[in-house]
Amino acid sequence: MLLSGLSFCVCAQEVTNNSVHKPEETGPALLESITITADSPTEEQPDVIHPAAVLSRDYLQTRDLRNIGETVSQELGISAGDYGSAAGRPIIRGLSGPRVRILENGIGTMDVSTVSPDHAVATEVLFADQIEIYRGASALLYGSGISGGVVNITNQRIPEQMPDEIGGDWYTHYNSVADDLTSAFRLNAGRGNFAWHLERMHRHTENYSIPGFAQITPKLDSKKGTIENSDVRTKDFSSGLSYIGERGFLGGVVSRFTNHYGVPGSEEMARIDQKQTRFDVKGALDHPLPGWKKMKLHWAHNNHTHKESSNDEDETLLINREWEGRFEMVHQPLGGWEGISGLQYQNRNFSSTGEEAFVPDSRVESLGIFLVEKRNIGRWSIEVGGRYEHQWTKRDEDSFKTNHSAFSIAAGATWQFIEGYSLRGNISHAVRTPKLEELYANGAHLATNSFEIGKTTLANEKNSGIDLSLGKQGGNLDWTLNLFANHVSHFIFLHELDLTGDGQPDRVNMMGIPDHDGLLLLNYDQRNANFIGAEFETIAHLLNNNRNKLDLRLWTDYVRGRLSGGRYLPRMTPLRFGGVLDYIQGPWQGRLDVMRVLKQADTAPLETDTAGYTMLNIQLDYQVDWSALNFNLFVRGTNLLNEKARRHTSFLKDQAPLPGRSGLVGIRINF
Repeated sequence: MLLSGLSFCVCAQEVTNNSVHKPEETGPALLESITITADSPTEEQPDVIHPAAVLSRDYLQTRDLRNIGETVSQELGISAGDYGSAAGRPIIRGLSGPRVRILENGIGTMDVSTVSPDHAVATEVLFADQIEIYRGASALLYGSGISGGVVNITNQRIPEQMPDEIGGDWYTHYNSVADDLTSAFRLNAGRGNFAWHLERMHRHTENYSIPGFAQITPKLDSKKGTIENSDVRTKDFSSGLSYIGERGFLGGVVSRFTNHYGVPGSEEMARIDQKQTRFDVKGALDHPLPGWKKMKLHWAHNNHTHKESSNDEDETLLINREWEGRFEMVHQPLGGWEGISGLQYQNRNFSSTGEEAFVPDSRVESLGIFLVEKRNIGRWSIEVGGRYEHQWTKRDEDSFKTNHSAFSIAAGATWQFIEGYSLRGNISHAVRTPKLEELYANGAHLATNSFEIGKTTLANEKNSGIDLSLGKQGGNLDWTLNLFANHVSHFIFLHELDLTGDGQPDRVNMMGIPDHDGLLLLNYDQRNANFIGAEFETIAHLLNNNRNKLDLRLWTDYVRGRLSGGRYLPRMTPLRFGGVLDYIQGPWQGRLDVMRVLKQADTAPLETDTAGYTMLNIQLDYQVDWSALNFNLFVRGTNLLNEKARRHTSFLKDQAPLPGRSGLVGIRINF
C-alpha cells in the first residue's frame, strides 16, 4: 500500500514501500511486499504511533531468513552489510551500524553486533509475526541518533491476549546451497487468566556453495565452488507466561540463544560462539489514570557471551551484561493532539579478555526522555517528536570518563491535495553519542583481519535531514517517489590508512608494528558528510477477480554519501532496480523476483570497485486445509542465474561472494 492518502505522517526520512495486495479474509494471502499499516495500530504502539512499514508474516516466508540483514535486504531503500551466512545488519539509505537500531518487541537486542561487522545479531526472525520499520519522530521513542531508523522484530513470546484454544506452528525446510536444515515449532495456550508460549528453533548449515573461486584473485591453493568456514549452528528457545485481565496484562519470558558459526575470508579460520540468556518482563494497563489512555512497562536483562577463536587457539571472550527498561504513557486526545511520552534507561557492562580484546572493559549508562505527538487537520496530518538523552561512559582500566548529551527532534506534514494523491515533507535533527568501540577500540581483531583504533575525543554526531515524497494510491496503479538529503556533522566512520603514502592500505602485526603481510590498519575518525538519494516504486494491479490476482511491482533506489571535500564514503549501496510479479489462483501462489545491482565505481580512497550482478528468484506455494490444520508447502529457487554476486556493502566482498544457485523446499503447518 502506498503512502498517499494516509491519515498520519511518518516524519523524517521515512522508508516507504508498497503492499502488492492486502490479504482477504478467505483464501491464502498474496505474497505481499512491505505493508503500510497506517489504518491499523500495532501491538507495540496500539493507539498513536504507527510504523512506517511492516513486513507481514506471509511476506517473510518469501525472504531469506538467515539473519535480519538478509531478510530486509531487497526492500526499498534497505540493503545489508553481510559477513558470511550468520552475520548481517540492515543498511537504510546508506546508514548502518549504530545508526540503525534493531529491537525485539521494542527492546534492544543487547548483543555486541555493533562492535564489529562479523558479530551476528542475537535474535531470530523465523517465527516473527512481523518486522516493523520506524523512522523520524516515531524512531525517537527508541533512541537518539538512529538516523537510519529502527527495525523492530515482533513475536508472541510474551502473550498479550488470551488464545481461544491451543494453537501453534511447525516449520521445516531444506536448502541445497549449504545443506541447510532448519526446523522450529511454537505453541500458544491458555487457561483461566493465564496464557503461555513455548518456542524452539534449530538451524544446521554447512559451508555454502558459490560459482567459481571465492577470492577475486584466487591463490594457488584456493578451493573452488565453496566458501570455507561459512557453516552455522543456531539454537533458540523461549518460554513465556502472562496474566491477562480485563484492563491489561503482565507477563514474562526467558529465552536462550546460541549461535556457533565460522567467519569466512580469514586464513586463521576464525570461529565465533555466541551464547545468551535473556529475561523480559512486560505489562500494559488501560486507562490507568484520568486523562491517560494506556500505560506500558517493559524491562529486559541480557547476559551475552561472545567467544572468538582461530584454529581452536587464541580465544577472545567478550561479555555484555546489559539491561534496558522503558515506561510509556499514552494520553487521551488533548486539543486535537494524541501522543506518547516516556522514559528509557539502559545500563551496559562490557568486558573483554584474550589476545583480541581490542575494546577495553567499559561501562555505559544512558537515560532518555521522549515525546511524540500527532494531529489531523482536514486534509493535513502533522507529527512532531523530541527526545533528550544523556550518556555516561567509563573505561575501567584507568577510570577515564566521557559524558555526552543529545537532543533530537523531528517534524513533518502530509497533505492529501486530491483524493488518492498526497505530498509529504519531513525534517529532522538527530544527535548520536559515540559508541564504546568508536571511543576505546585499540587492538587486533583477527576475525576481520584488522587492527582497529578508536578515538576518545569523538564529538556527538549530528544528522540534519529533509525528506520529500509524492504518491498516488487507488485504481489499477499505485506509485510513490521519495527524495531525501542528509547533512551529518562529525560523521563517525572507520577507514583504512596509508601513512606510508604508497597508495596501499597500511598493515601491522598484532602489536601494531608495520608488517606488509599483517592486519589491515583501521582508524575511527569523523568529518562532515552528505547523503542524497531517491526511491521510486509502482504497482500495477493487472488482474483482480474472484479466481485470479496478478500484480506487478517495479522499483529502484539510489543513495550516495560523500565526506566534505567530495570524497566518497566506503561501502555505499549501488544503484538498484527490480521487479516482482505476484500471482494467486485458488490455493496456489507464485512469485517471480528479479533485482539488478549496478557496478559501484564511486568508491572511497583505497576501496576497490565492485561489479554489478542480477538476482533471479522464484517461489511457488500451495496451501490446503485439513481438519484443524493448515498446510503450506513451498519451493523456492534463489540466484537461478548462478551469478557470482559480490555485495559492495560487505567487508568481505573480495573474499566471499553471496551464495550461488540454490533450491529450497519446506512446509509450515498451522494449527
